[in-house]
Amino acid sequence: MIAFVTALRWDIVLQARNGFYWASAFVVVLVGGLLLGVPESVRADAAAWVPALLAVNLQITTFFFVAGLMLLERDEGTLTALAVSPLSPAAYLATRTITLTTLAAAETVAVVLIAFGTGGSWLLILSGTAALGVIYTGFGSGLGARYASVNEMLLPASVFVTVLLLPLLPHLGLGPRAPFLVHPIEPALALIRAGYGDGNAREIAFGAFGSVFWSAVAFAWGGSRVGLLMRDTRAGGGR
Repeated sequence: MIAFVTALRWDIVLQARNGFYWASAFVVVLVGGLLLGVPESVRADAAAWVPALLAVNLQITTFFFVAGLMLLERDEGTLTALAVSPLSPAAYLATRTITLTTLAAAETVAVVLIAFGTGGSWLLILSGTAALGVIYTGFGSGLGARYASVNEMLLPASVFVTVLLLPLLPHLGLGPRAPFLVHPIEPALALIRAGYGDGNAREIAFGAFGSVFWSAVAFAWGGSRVGLLMRDTRAGGGR
């Protein structure tokens, strides 16, 4: 437990040193300002805007940030030390998931409040937001562990996140929803839509159970890849 709390505190310090909080504040001001420039009549359908905004914006602060931090720590030899520390791969990923999802949620919720106000059920909206954060962080860790540098990762990561965003097509009325019911982020989107009254009890149940399932899958895959990376780093003395 002490190792976990220490790692959690170190994550916050690391993110602050790398300017993550300033970057998030900049995003809030920039995106919030741009959305306020959109006519209010266009922004009126929060059930359409907010899930799409969350799905896109959360990817940067979770998926790409966690992958970038892992590559940085590998280059600096931090993962070599972690491989022989009491911190397990699952605990390592849990600290990243908690800190980055919290940061991403705070950033995106601030944008939503600026542009769309306080309406909606925030329990459902925040539940969907948290699920997206866990899923993106898990997948980002799993993918990031496969590459040796950010440049090498960028192209496959861009393809990966594009695939992750495909449920936005039916969300925006650009195709049938049925093929995407088994997609990892569709349940989280369903929860956020339900937060704005666009859903019934069955839709909320689908969102809740689906979000838990895909969060567990993403976390398990990310944790297994982090574990392999730690063992490889320890065996090779760093990369």
